[in-house]
Amino acid sequence: MDTDSNHAIILGAAGLLGWSVVNQLLSSYPSAGSFSKVTAAINRPVSEPDLYLPKASPGQPGFQVVSGVDLLQGTGDDLARQLKDKVPGAEKITHVFYFGMGSLCLYSGLRLGYGYGIYALGGTFKAPLEESLADQLPEGYAYPDCAYPRFRKILTKASHGRDWTWTEVCPDAVIGFSPNGSGFSLALHWAQYLSLYAYNHGIRANSEHRVEVPFPGCEEALDGKFSSVSGRILGRISIHAALNPDTCGGKVINMADNEQPTTIRHVWPAVASWFGLVGVGPSDDASALKPGAYVAKYKHVFEENGRHRALTCGVGAGSAQLDGVGWWLTFDRQLSLDRLRALGFREQRDPVEGWMEAFEQFKDAGIIL
Repeated sequence: MDTDSNHAIILGAAGLLGWSVVNQLLSSYPSAGSFSKVTAAINRPVSEPDLYLPKASPGQPGFQVVSGVDLLQGTGDDLARQLKDKVPGAEKITHVFYFGMGSLCLYSGLRLGYGYGIYALGGTFKAPLEESLADQLPEGYAYPDCAYPRFRKILTKASHGRDWTWTEVCPDAVIGFSPNGSGFSLALHWAQYLSLYAYNHGIRANSEHRVEVPFPGCEEALDGKFSSVSGRILGRISIHAALNPDTCGGKVINMADNEQPTTIRHVWPAVASWFGLVGVGPSDDASALKPGAYVAKYKHVFEENGRHRALTCGVGAGSAQLDGVGWWLTFDRQLSLDRLRALGFREQRDPVEGWMEAFEQFKDAGIIL
């Protein structure tokens, strides 16, 4: 494929997942010239500076932000008309990245660990979770609640004999940045909580006193193995799949930062330390506020410290579910990366680095203290 003519459109470009792809495309991954143009499609208007993307530089693809693209209204033909009317050069789009709770796209889509049955009590399959399990979900779980198997059948039928294909990429926990907040972001949820907790307990720059913060969950959740993926690696795997349709097309592909799973017991102390706190195990204090309630009670501190965006760019209605992570995810759910490696993607990093990177981005955007 002639990369000089590659035009990527990212639907949901301001979200936790789509932003990661846009960020990597504008960082010229995998190399300068891989894409000539990038279109970030969003529903609600967001100014380009408020997206906190890489600044323009030599060799970077052409970039445009298009707002008012509503995926929930009308038919596929209506969406095609929206894109034709709103996106300059829409007729030359070569790659579509769609990130949402369903996957309908050319070359790259996304499915969370939900598609492996992790929302069933105790999980559905024994880890490590391989892609072949995606089509073995029990009928009561897979339909109607989990639509991914049906989507794959639709995509396979629609692409048969055509000059396009699809890839479904599957993470477990996504640890990354989103400029408008996200109801799916555990990193943001904990970042807002811990930044307020540290502030309220007198932690300031170069503070030396020791303040412990208990893990907001149960003891059993500390050792459940899981596979996190940073925004950087998520974006790069998605682009790798898009640029290699001959090998990645028509496949489900797991994604994670590292082949070795991690645990909350390993992650929590590192996460807390970024805020100057000492992360310890769960507390026996039944009256202790969960992170969501804590943020709600003390959110005025954000405003008092000039962090106005923190009030509107949090996790919103996702707070209750994210509060539950430390209580119900007590089982192993790590992903196998055998297929990803066989398809040629070798990059890996320490999972803790993704958390630190996200916290820096939240702070730069004024979403935490």
